[in-house]
Amino acid sequence: MSAPVLWQYNFSNFNEKARWALDFKRVPHIRRSLLPGGPRAMAFSLRGTLPVLDFDDERVVDSTRIIAQLECRFPQPSLFPEDPRERAAALELEDFFDEEAGHELRRAAFYEWRSNPGFVSAFITTGRGRATRAFMQAVLPGALLYARRRYRIYAADAEKARVKIAAALDRIIAEQKPSGYLVGESFTVADLTAAALLFPLAMPAEVQYRYPELPDWGTLRPLAEHPAVDWIREMYRRHRGPSPAMSAGKDQAVQSDSA
Repeated sequence: MSAPVLWQYNFSNFNEKARWALDFKRVPHIRRSLLPGGPRAMAFSLRGTLPVLDFDDERVVDSTRIIAQLECRFPQPSLFPEDPRERAAALELEDFFDEEAGHELRRAAFYEWRSNPGFVSAFITTGRGRATRAFMQAVLPGALLYARRRYRIYAADAEKARVKIAAALDRIIAEQKPSGYLVGESFTVADLTAAALLFPLAMPAEVQYRYPELPDWGTLRPLAEHPAVDWIREMYRRHRGPSPAMSAGKDQAVQSDSA
C-alpha cells in the first residue's frame, strides 16, 4: 500500500488535528499543502472541506472521520479509550470542541485580523516564497469577502464566538482529571482535539510550521491568557513529537511539510 496523502491547509486548526493524529500513530504519509482560492483547493471546497486523507482505496473527508478511519487501520497507539464509558466521553468532547471551539476560533481570529492583511496573507501562505505571499496579499480582499460570507466573519458572530471559546477553555479546566488529561489516565482524541483546535492561542514550540509572529490579540487577549492555554502547551510538550511525513520535494523551509 502506498503512503496516505493528506491534502491540507498548513495554517488551519482542523488540519492540525488530522496531522497530529497521523503523527501520533506514526503513520508515514505525504502532505500536500494548498492555498485558499487555488484551483485544487476550490475543487475540494465544492465537495466538502479540508483536510482530506487519500488512501489507495478510499478518500476520507473531515478531521473527525479521518481519526476514526485511522483508528480502524492503525489501532495502536489508540486515541479511543478501551472502556466504553470513557470512549463515549472522549467522543462527546471531540464533538464539543469541533463545534464550539474550532470553528469559533477561526471566526473570531480572522475577524480580529481583518485590518491586518499583511499578517493574514503571510499566515495563509506559511512556507511559501515571497512571490506567492505578494500574490496572496493582492487577491486577499476578494478572498476575504468570500470567507466572510461562508464562515460568518462579522462583528456579532465574532462576539458570540469569543463567548463560546471562553466556555470551551473553561471546560478544559473543568474536565481535567488528576492525570492532566480530559478522559481517564491517558492521551485521547479529546485531548488532541481540544489542543489542536485551540493551538493558535498557545503557539506551542512544537508546532511544525514557521508561522509569522502573531499580531496583538486585541479583544482575544483574555482568551490567550486563559489558564487552559498552558494546558494546551503541556499537551503539545507531552505528545506532539516529530512527524513521519514524507517529503514531496517542495516547501523545504517548513519542517515535515510537502506542498
